[in-house]
Amino acid sequence: MILEMDGSEGKLYINNQLKFKGDGYLAIKSFIANSNEDPEVKSRFQAQLNMREKPRFSKPKDDLAKMKQEAYDSLNTSNQKKSKKRK
Repeated sequence: MILEMDGSEGKLYINNQLKFKGDGYLAIKSFIANSNEDPEVKSRFQAQLNMREKPRFSKPKDDLAKMKQEAYDSLNTSNQKKSKKRK
């Protein structure tokens, strides 16, 4: 496998055939996946992977669901007030 990076674009060649061309992060992920998640390959790209790490929430999922419901309820309340003003 060969991974070519040019700025934010990446190209992944497998057996001298172009298999992926596009976003560099996705090219890295494809390279890692095609290496069967080899730890040595992963460690080489750890800095790039850490930059794109998904956000971690300190609150449990139940609290997150509660916050979503509160936001939805407040939207409904404000929409109802707008409807009453139009009448």
